[in-house]
Amino acid sequence: MEFGLFYQLPCGPDQSTVERYDDMIAEAQVADRLGFDSIWLAELHFNARFSVMPSPLLAAAAIARTTSKIKIGTAVNLVSLHHPIRLAEETATLDILSRGRAIFGIGRGSNAAHFEGYGIDQSEGRESFREAVDFILKAWTNEELTYKGEYYQAKGLSVVPKPFQKPHPPVYVASNSADTFELVGSMGHNILVGPLIATTEGVQSGLERYRKELANQGHDPARARINLALPTYVAADADRAYAEMQPTVDAYLNTLRSNRLGRGPGRADVLNYDLVYQEFGIIGDPKQCVDRLNHFIDLMGPQEIMCWFNMGGTLSYDQVKTSMELFAKEVMPHFQ
Repeated sequence: MEFGLFYQLPCGPDQSTVERYDDMIAEAQVADRLGFDSIWLAELHFNARFSVMPSPLLAAAAIARTTSKIKIGTAVNLVSLHHPIRLAEETATLDILSRGRAIFGIGRGSNAAHFEGYGIDQSEGRESFREAVDFILKAWTNEELTYKGEYYQAKGLSVVPKPFQKPHPPVYVASNSADTFELVGSMGHNILVGPLIATTEGVQSGLERYRKELANQGHDPARARINLALPTYVAADADRAYAEMQPTVDAYLNTLRSNRLGRGPGRADVLNYDLVYQEFGIIGDPKQCVDRLNHFIDLMGPQEIMCWFNMGGTLSYDQVKTSMELFAKEVMPHFQ
């Protein structure tokens, strides 16, 4: 089992954007020292309380130069908001700077505000996703790229640099909807899943469709990597873990609800802290966290866990660091 950290990087009105980035980079250095396998950075736009990280590849480059072992992924780059040439160039650059530690985590995007802000038709962006990914992989693996697609074209194009990893960085695709699970399976890529958003039942049925489609298209399901994103917080005392995690989860849920204003009901309307704690989290003392991880492994069969330590961004650096240290010392060894 591999363990990573997930960062969305929300920033409240009483917080400093500079300090939020400084804390994230410092925590990445701690994670590198503690033996976490990866760090994952989200791409989100136009809402500081939800995220101040519109350019995860820039943040990843900073982390790459201050760490030595930890893999650095995007969870996710929103492919539809980028030209695939630029995304291929910048991700390959990260792979060079990190000496082969980049992970290409991508998604189709579901936030209408992102598409509206960029002036992109959301339906067309979803339709062009598969072609864009194919374009990027061919740009990485061909010295000269000629491509004739419905959405993207190239003729004798030299896309450089090439990635450090050969043939290219591992590809993970985020999936929270039934059709996306099947799409990712048909493409043969690894998958990123968030039970908090997709629901427990949605993930179970979606992964069943994902594995079935992998096999249908001739891909080996045993080689595919499933990565679960789970709210995570460990403390020596179970009651303390419950209490310290609540404000940051509540901040995240409140922002989710505010994002839906005027757009109809959404997933956040049925979520509260106790539900997150009981069904979707790895929250408690070390023994509780081990038990919860075993539960998710039995239920969904992941090979990787993405730990979401500071969902709403309200925890201090010291709180996150202490929880990470305890997780690495008392929880991770049970699964390695």
